[in-house]
Amino acid sequence: MGFFKNIWDGILSLLAALATLAVFGLPIWASHQAITYGLAPAWVYIAVVGLVFVGGNLAIAFLRKAFDGVAPLRERKRR
Repeated sequence: MGFFKNIWDGILSLLAALATLAVFGLPIWASHQAITYGLAPAWVYIAVVGLVFVGGNLAIAFLRKAFDGVAPLRERKRR
C-alpha cells in the first residue's frame, strides 16, 4: 500500500512543480514584454533574473521530490 502512496506523492510534487512554473513564469513573461515595449526600464531585468533563479530552484526541488516519490511538503518518503 505504501507504494501507491509514493506514486501519489510523486504526482502531487509534479503538480506542485508545474504550478510553480506557472506562478513564476507569468510575471517573468509579463515583465519581459513590458521591457520590450518600453513600459518598464531595462534595469527591471535584475528582478526578472531573481524571479528566474528562485522559481527555477523551487521547480527543480519539486521535480526531484516527484522523481523520488516524496510529497511536496515532506522531506522523506512515507512509510
